[in-house]
Amino acid sequence: MRCQLSAFSFQRGRNKTSRGMTLIEVVVAVSLMLVIFLGFFGAYAASATLVQSIASRTNASALIAGTIEYARGLPYASVGTVGGTPSGVLVSTESRLVNNIPYTLRTVVSYKDDPANGAGAGDYKVMKVEAIWNIRGFSHSMSAVTYVAP
Repeated sequence: MRCQLSAFSFQRGRNKTSRGMTLIEVVVAVSLMLVIFLGFFGAYAASATLVQSIASRTNASALIAGTIEYARGLPYASVGTVGGTPSGVLVSTESRLVNNIPYTLRTVVSYKDDPANGAGAGDYKVMKVEAIWNIRGFSHSMSAVTYVAP
């Protein structure tokens, strides 16, 4: 019996009747599958982290907007922090839990003088609301500023 070899044959030393895979073929196949699986797992983990980050920023933005809208609904004399200058009904620091993420909201209200009108100090109020939260050991923050006029 003569063994026929072709230029495209990868099984030169193997008999046509032998079946199965060699150890090297198994190792190469498992390695390729492992690389592909780890790539998919890494992409999944990165997308889950990104989704959580975007959701936390959206929640922080909603908390800030809610605090600002609450202040806009108050009479001008009530826009201020409890025990602060100007005094008012807003809490300077509060904690809220949204989707199992603790947020700290800080509100600062101050008087602002508009030099264009020349009418003295305290023409309107400036309110800054800042949200601070932690995800996986990293601190994040977001803030917004609004003006309140009489």
